[in-house]
Amino acid sequence: MIVWCAAAAAAACTVLGAVMVREAFRVRLRREEVVLPRLPAAFDGFRIFFISDIHRRTVHPSLIRLAAEAGGADLVLIGGDLTEGGVPAERVRANVRLLSGIGPVFMVFGNHDYDEDAESLAELLREERVALLRNESRIIERDGQAIRLAGVDDLSAGRDDVRAALRGRTRPGRRPAFTILLAHDPLIVERMTAEDARRTDLILAGHTHGGQIVLPLIGPLARGHLRYLRGWRTPPRRKTTGGAGRPRLFVSCGYGTSHLPLRLSAPAEAHLFTLRCLHRSSGQGPESR
Repeated sequence: MIVWCAAAAAAACTVLGAVMVREAFRVRLRREEVVLPRLPAAFDGFRIFFISDIHRRTVHPSLIRLAAEAGGADLVLIGGDLTEGGVPAERVRANVRLLSGIGPVFMVFGNHDYDEDAESLAELLREERVALLRNESRIIERDGQAIRLAGVDDLSAGRDDVRAALRGRTRPGRRPAFTILLAHDPLIVERMTAEDARRTDLILAGHTHGGQIVLPLIGPLARGHLRYLRGWRTPPRRKTTGGAGRPRLFVSCGYGTSHLPLRLSAPAEAHLFTLRCLHRSSGQGPESR
């Protein structure tokens, strides 16, 4: 009886381990329409490919194929942790080149991008024509209208400066331009002032891995970031004097893993967001491939 129980337990552990490895190396592209009230009409249908937390993983060509089959993207955004300590530079370069095949690439640094020489990584990105946003912004134009893409540096060591990222780019007497804020850590919302929130419409973040290993009844083994673990979250309310109010916040489970290449109930993912004006919404929900 004891031998039978031990064998059953071993078999169960083997199956569970296989499931966790499969979730860690799964290639999934989540497609979703995002309705944004202040989005300029010229950007209705604008597509963003978003990926975060690649870490040690190799971007699989099938992910690029899924994006192409879905109609491609206008921008590629990398939400930090493109790499980590010990990852060969040529693997990072190969990953970036694959992603560049989808569209122009913009990126922010995450905490693990500083594991080794961050300036060497920044130089690699420049060579591959990736725009690294370190507390700064860029204007994206389309059919005579514009939006702002801002990016903040990693906050774990105090490198972030939201105010600098959102500075300028607004004519006197005009409301701030529609703004997408790219950040590695969703806790950036805790550091935003009411004015920062008023100037921001959409925040894309990663870092949490969705908990990476989420046990039934217990929840994620990593207990931090529970408020902003994954998916669409609500930033804290700030006192405002009008304006756009609270931005929308999305937190990705990420593409790679930390420590062990295992996931449970938090499968690896990348995203294809189609931006929609409020009056042009089709009401479609998320779709995964």
